[in-house]
Amino acid sequence: MSLQSSPSKRIKAGSNFLQILLIVGLIVLGVAGFLLVKLYERERPQVTLLTDITRIGISREVSIVVTDAKSGISEMEITMKQGANKTKLYGKKFPKHSLFFNAGPHRIEEVVMIAPRELGFDDGRAEIIIEVKDHSWSGWMEGNTASVSYSTMIDTQPPAVSVIYSSRYIKPGGSGVVVYKVNEAVIGHGVTINDIFYPGFQLENRVEGMFVSYIGIPFNTEKIETAMVSAADNAGNEGKSVFGVILRKVVYEKDRINLSDAFFKQKLPEFSQYYPEMSGTDVEQYLYVNNTVRQDNAGKITEICRKSVAEKHWKGTFKRLPRSSRRAGFAEFRSYYYQDENIDQQYHLGIDLASVRHATVTAANDGLVVFADYMGIYGNTVILDHGQGIFSLYSHLSQVSAQVGDSYEKGATLGLTGTTGMAGGDHLHFAMLINGVFVNPIEWWDASWLNLNIESHL
Repeated sequence: MSLQSSPSKRIKAGSNFLQILLIVGLIVLGVAGFLLVKLYERERPQVTLLTDITRIGISREVSIVVTDAKSGISEMEITMKQGANKTKLYGKKFPKHSLFFNAGPHRIEEVVMIAPRELGFDDGRAEIIIEVKDHSWSGWMEGNTASVSYSTMIDTQPPAVSVIYSSRYIKPGGSGVVVYKVNEAVIGHGVTINDIFYPGFQLENRVEGMFVSYIGIPFNTEKIETAMVSAADNAGNEGKSVFGVILRKVVYEKDRINLSDAFFKQKLPEFSQYYPEMSGTDVEQYLYVNNTVRQDNAGKITEICRKSVAEKHWKGTFKRLPRSSRRAGFAEFRSYYYQDENIDQQYHLGIDLASVRHATVTAANDGLVVFADYMGIYGNTVILDHGQGIFSLYSHLSQVSAQVGDSYEKGATLGLTGTTGMAGGDHLHFAMLINGVFVNPIEWWDASWLNLNIESHL
């Protein structure tokens, strides 16, 4: 028998080898092509600026987000240029953490502080240039480059603020006004008294840049430590002007409130509908309402009265409940007794007015209804926004006819007096607020006081 393969078998074996070689070659080419496409990708990094840098003042924090979905970021540099002055603000390289794919981070977020004066730049036009490279093998292994330029105006001059008039003497719980002028367009301005900010509003029928801020001094203020007008422009510069306020002493009344089991039986069922978490004895439930609920109510009222319309709606004195007598004064210190034991103390931040049962309650001045609902110790309550931070509050109502969003003129009916909330008898609890601060309504009922201290300066 012959051991030599026939020519046909040798040809077939050679053909199979070529086929295998071709397949392997195609696979290698495919893999190589895939790698080349992935590694030599041409997609540039994306730059997103999160901060408005149209204008930059003394300093500005600038937030920047850079993304590269494919090979990842390799390098980022930020420079500022003005004429011949080109200064590097930021520079960082991101080394590879893999040989091929996802070599660098896909997302970087940086915050860069820019202080033009410290860097030797003058006020005027400048450029901020952001350059980013990725880990792509394109460009002879240099990677794809994104270069974005932003034009900015350097403005390091703060607005000039001039106080035209400010109330000189104010009592704790009293109201006042500050009129001031700002020499340029600003994005925020107002008055700060101690730690409370009172926003300013454009004065009607006055030149552009003339503003008014209504201020209210909390009833428990002992000292004025800060009295200042401030204004900030869109470059972040803030101008300030200090003014003087003299705090006049005032002594508010004290009152003793005697609580009874009959009062608890009358009031606690009403509160339990709205505050089912109440528990314990009648006294414990009462104290929960008079403290926790009272505090929550105060917070809600403050929140409501910190957002006011810019237009002045009120005109002249505020209207008092007709044919009514005063039953309790503003900022009275109340001591609550049960069975001759002092169980609580609170301040009364309004004036109680009593007339006939279910007397008609009308709007004290023109305004917009911003609240008309039940509110804890105040019962059924209506709050009117009279514009520019001035609010009035009407509570313990038996019936509410006002609706949120409706405008009411002075004297229009809001509801009827009643005993809802923490009221022992039919009356209206009336309060005035400036930017969420309770103030004495008596000043706003007094035509002479209002003209002398507020209106004559507007």
